[in-house]
Amino acid sequence: MGKLITVGVGFSQNNDSYAATSEAAEAALKQLKGKEPSLSLIFYAGKPYENHEPINKALVEHLGGTEFVGGSTDGVVYNGQIHTEGIVVASFYSDYVHFGVASVENVSRDPKKLAKEAIKKAVSSIKIDHYVDSYMAFTRVKKGNLTDIIRMPAFFVFALTRGFQPAKMGNEDLIIDGIQEEVGYYVPVFGGSLGSNMDYVFNGTPYNIISLHSGKVMKDGLITVFAISDVKYANSYAHGAHPLNKMGYISEVDNGGFVVKKVSGMDIMDWYAKEVGVSKKEFMSKILYYTQKHPMGFPDGYGNIIMRAGGVPYQKWLSYIAPLQVNTPIFLMNLEDNKRLLQANAELLNDMNVHLQKAMKPEISFVVSCSSRRRVLDPKSSSKELVELNKLPSTATFGFCSFGEIGSKPAGASHFHHLCTNVFNFYDKLMSE
Repeated sequence: MGKLITVGVGFSQNNDSYAATSEAAEAALKQLKGKEPSLSLIFYAGKPYENHEPINKALVEHLGGTEFVGGSTDGVVYNGQIHTEGIVVASFYSDYVHFGVASVENVSRDPKKLAKEAIKKAVSSIKIDHYVDSYMAFTRVKKGNLTDIIRMPAFFVFALTRGFQPAKMGNEDLIIDGIQEEVGYYVPVFGGSLGSNMDYVFNGTPYNIISLHSGKVMKDGLITVFAISDVKYANSYAHGAHPLNKMGYISEVDNGGFVVKKVSGMDIMDWYAKEVGVSKKEFMSKILYYTQKHPMGFPDGYGNIIMRAGGVPYQKWLSYIAPLQVNTPIFLMNLEDNKRLLQANAELLNDMNVHLQKAMKPEISFVVSCSSRRRVLDPKSSSKELVELNKLPSTATFGFCSFGEIGSKPAGASHFHHLCTNVFNFYDKLMSE
């Protein structure tokens, strides 16, 4: 365990959700060796855990009096594997990382405004050591490497949103906007959308998405964590997909951009069938298959491509879980090449090493992996991807399968993504080193 930051990670698949939560929390706390956690992250997935009440009860009993956040997901990440059933708890302790936490229910009423209010409250709730933290900041300045201070700010945000539901969108783009308007566009925002079994989305089974914050239970929630860190960190995302030579532009939308009607002046169903190279009848019979294998991508202006996961049929058109704007240039992306998709790991790790200016072994990796990604990859490739990431940190990787990823390239502005692997690393090194 690191001397500057200690992380305990526990996992259980006990069919009794109360017992599973207790086992995972106890295992995480044991690794802290008596230290009280500064923050715990909890994610759970699977049918035995769909009743949140026993889970919340156990968390309050074991972590009560400390801040814990998390909720329901499509799958959990533990020790290099994705589990569709189970609960993972990660507890952090450090004298050099301070967390302020705030949450809000009914965020869909006014996502941007409520996101601004939540992050402002999170910032104001943070408790810092005016002696230690002032000295750490002074040491960084005294060292004289101002570019390092600019490239790696001593602040970052974890954001856990409520993902897509048929009756209400997640509004993640608006939430990210609200957070960034309050704290600035180059404070890293990392996280993703909580969810449920993604198969429920496709087969029409009703589902809830539960957000948990220190005993508070939300069904339309947003959780924000503002952190001040004297410990080095890095984050990046990658998808490994590449654009096909199939281009167009969004020419007509509805419902605020969540429904795409036309691409390049053509009905979206006709355009998609033509560009994929199948008959419209064939495309209509396998819409989810074709739009998952060949999702839309658009440039972020910095040489990267942001993808939107497969379109869901809505009347005669396609609905997306994040809005697309008229006149946005789009590509059809190729997610059929598993070997190429697995290059995402090399890309994001290179991003972080370049950012850190040397290769460093992380103390812990927090992974957010797209729920659609593990369905697009074949099972062997999906497993291999996270096993490779798990070889890096001193502690078992943890995280969840998301309905969408919130993240950025190092020192870049954060966006809402799909079909990505999103990684946040802590290193056992001070910012001033």
